[in-house]
Amino acid sequence: MAEGTGLDAPITAVTVFKDGARVQRSGTVSVEPGLQPIVIGHLPAAVDPASVRVAAHGRDLVLLNVEVHRRYRADPLRGETTQLRSEVDRCRDAVQALDDEDTAEQARLGFLGSLSEAAATALARAVSFRRADHDDLAQMAGHLSADTASALGRRREISARRRAAHRELEAAEERLDAAEKRAGHSVAFVEVAATLEASAATGAEVELSYHVSGASWRPLYDLALDGERLALTYLAEVTQQTGEDWPAVELVLSTTRRGLHQTLPELPPWYIGHAQPVRRPMAAGRSKAFTGAVPPTALTPMAAAPADRGAPEADLEEAALLAAEPGESGVGLVYRVPRPLAVPADGGPHKTTVAWFELDATLDHLTVPVLAPEAYLRATVTNRSSLMLLPGPARVFRDRQFIGETSLETVAAGEEFELQLGVDDQIRVKRELRRRSTSKAVIGGTRTIDIAYEITVENHRPNNTRVSVHDHIPVSTDGDIKVRLRETSPNPAEQDDLGELTWELSLEGGQAATIRHRFTIDHPAQMTIAGL
Repeated sequence: MAEGTGLDAPITAVTVFKDGARVQRSGTVSVEPGLQPIVIGHLPAAVDPASVRVAAHGRDLVLLNVEVHRRYRADPLRGETTQLRSEVDRCRDAVQALDDEDTAEQARLGFLGSLSEAAATALARAVSFRRADHDDLAQMAGHLSADTASALGRRREISARRRAAHRELEAAEERLDAAEKRAGHSVAFVEVAATLEASAATGAEVELSYHVSGASWRPLYDLALDGERLALTYLAEVTQQTGEDWPAVELVLSTTRRGLHQTLPELPPWYIGHAQPVRRPMAAGRSKAFTGAVPPTALTPMAAAPADRGAPEADLEEAALLAAEPGESGVGLVYRVPRPLAVPADGGPHKTTVAWFELDATLDHLTVPVLAPEAYLRATVTNRSSLMLLPGPARVFRDRQFIGETSLETVAAGEEFELQLGVDDQIRVKRELRRRSTSKAVIGGTRTIDIAYEITVENHRPNNTRVSVHDHIPVSTDGDIKVRLRETSPNPAEQDDLGELTWELSLEGGQAATIRHRFTIDHPAQMTIAGL
């Protein structure tokens, strides 16, 4: 360690980012007149030297310079390795003992099998010569059966104990392997040295902050629906393997927007177009003469653009945070956890509550029968809290019963969002093709394809239910192909330019409704349609 006064500076606050954390420490030291170096040692090796910041507060005190050094010490794990090796040997002996016990029971079963065969032959002969009766035979069979059942039971018990012993052995071997990999190597740590100058004896309060890798957090949600009230519990799961345990201190969470997540099903456009001819492979001797590229078909999907990774986290020194209230820092958001949370450096998940609040929910059902013949219970909710809901998984409860999992996308304060609350089997949906015919056409003329579908929705719930039904008709990408919606019954509540049709049904308990729609496709007779 560098020469100077050692300063005990425990952790006082931690800010966790999506990838890393900012740790704050503070301590006090007595400073004599003149120059006095102080040292804060044994910081984790994951510290980013460029992120180290030191501040000193006191009367007639000046902070002159700060240096960051990487040091090494011998690994103290040699004794632990010896102990773990003894534990592995003990576990192996226990497994071997159970193997031996099972072998003895197998020998016992073999003896009982041989004895059964010999006894059966002897008793059968004795019965034939009237030296024994059937009761003697039944009594002997009962004894042999009971002994065999007892031996089989002991083998089952031994097998269960052997499985547990094997698991204990595997865990001991993993601990030993990890210790042996670390043992015998020097361990790196970071040391911060600062020089203070005082004109008179004084007390100094020293603050240290630095960034470390190996930490992250993610949002989690519990959604409890009771009637049309949605109780939302906003949770945070923190994990860290930075090399130092975080005590129960003030914890701040920082994040930026993440990518797409699973939501309610969305109906894609139905494209049709002129089928492109399939080019046959050319002979090897002529392949160099061909320079054109084979065009994709009309249904080739476009590659999705990469998700926005977000901007780097900004410095959080100026953020004023309140419990369950978001703060802003650059393009990111920060949250102060209401209660301190201790997070050991074990890599395991540690959960804490960010906020809890209730929201009004409007319930209906959504069905897209062309994708699946099922109806989803949907809740439409407005985020009336002051918090932004970040993308993350959510567990869904209804009337205190767990019904499944969904996920949330980013929801701003005051924004309306939808939740998928699982499939409702009391809403039955069926979609059937009722017509598909193709007209005849002369060469050079036009051919018409006539298609009709029928959708039936049945409400088997006892009360009135609103169901939003989504279907679609094709969208032409070729000027020679004309798609026309001919009939709809009832008329859709909404129709967009991409061919999506939406019907809003209100069904009483036990009531059913039928939706019919028909469309035609006109195209040149010699053209083959792709996409139908």
